[in-house]
Amino acid sequence: MAKLPKDIKLTKHAQQRLLERNSLKNMYNTKNLMKSSCKWYGKDDLIPESSLYLHCLYVCRKSKQMGYLTDGNIEVLYNRNTGVAITIMEVKEKFLPITQYIKPEYLKQIELKKEKKKMRKTNIGVCPDCGKEAKLTLQGICIKCKTRKANMKYRGKEYVPYINLSEEEKRKIDIRQITNSKEYRENHNKKEEIPMPEIPVIENYYEVKATQNPAIAHVVEKPKTSEPEITEKTKIQQNTFNPLSDENSFIHILKECGCTLSEDTIKSILDALLATDKLKSIITTITKNGNQNEMLNLEYTLNAVEQKLQYNWETNGFQEVDDIKFKGFLVWRRVLKEAINFWKELYKTNTLTELTKALNTIPEIIKPIETPTIDDTNNTDKTNNTLKRFQITTESISTIFNTKRPFTRVFYATSKEEAHEKFVKWMSERQLHENKNKTIITELTEEGEDGRNEIK
Repeated sequence: MAKLPKDIKLTKHAQQRLLERNSLKNMYNTKNLMKSSCKWYGKDDLIPESSLYLHCLYVCRKSKQMGYLTDGNIEVLYNRNTGVAITIMEVKEKFLPITQYIKPEYLKQIELKKEKKKMRKTNIGVCPDCGKEAKLTLQGICIKCKTRKANMKYRGKEYVPYINLSEEEKRKIDIRQITNSKEYRENHNKKEEIPMPEIPVIENYYEVKATQNPAIAHVVEKPKTSEPEITEKTKIQQNTFNPLSDENSFIHILKECGCTLSEDTIKSILDALLATDKLKSIITTITKNGNQNEMLNLEYTLNAVEQKLQYNWETNGFQEVDDIKFKGFLVWRRVLKEAINFWKELYKTNTLTELTKALNTIPEIIKPIETPTIDDTNNTDKTNNTLKRFQITTESISTIFNTKRPFTRVFYATSKEEAHEKFVKWMSERQLHENKNKTIITELTEEGEDGRNEIK
């Protein structure tokens, strides 16, 4: 049998020649040719003085430095010293099949290896280490004994066959193997559904609790509730598409028109936007003068009322009226207590004051514009009082970082001087100032581009 190299790399020329001869049936590894899924034969595997052997000597120029490989489809010439393929050729048709030029004893060895592989898959016998009938490995023992032997070697302990162990040690190994088996884990990982016990409905519950006498309890059977039938009318109502009232339908429209946000994100944003007006009114109410102290007084009142209701509930013998009143109060108190603690924290961190300022200081550019009512008889006042749109374009300069950026914004004013004053005030609030040489004020009219009036 020829001694073949472990690694053969390819030059660019060899890679190109190999790609030309690649096919769906024969795919070769271009990084290491020896790792290709095929059987390679060398010069020593060929029958001496055969036509393929003489061809091998010819292409190698009888040089000891040149090596020859073939798999029946291609021929590889490589450098034995460097392990690099020089060129790749296609096997000529007159040499096919090449098994007729391979030594018979070598072909017999290949057949024996194939038979051994088949025997390994169906090799069932008695394991000499445990004495049990099982599938044997290449070492001649079963898989369990092989695993135990490997574990003992890893732990640095002496391996003793299962047959030679004591009964106590055998029992421990059997329990360990059973608990580690796949079937055992699958059966014990399943969570058993524990049926919930039915709680009886006592008609005179408060009387039993007050007298502490379970014997007088009168149990009422729960009526069996049947699931409502789904009619065709109900199905039609459920599938009704109403984008004006259905949030899911509105989200579906956004998705169809190319919105890339997820459904959960859209829902959370919609909930926040729809609750904005309510949030404004809440913050306005909570920040009024005196409401902070009143909130603290309400908190102290809640504590006192709780103590009083609990005292009445216990001293009157847990009567139904007191029980309903006390537990209903506790539900309200729990919700109000969490809300009061939330607003108290906002007062401490001064966050509430900042929120109030943010709500009150709305930029003038997004404020709704109310056109004043003008008497049609006075045309001069009408032209002076109506607001006009002025587009201001300049180069904004940061007072802090000294950076320059182009700036364009529309301001509403009655004249270009008023628009410039609003512009200067808006820039100063944001630590910016203008480049006066590049400031252009353009009056925008309804006529469009042609109706612009540039003022510098």
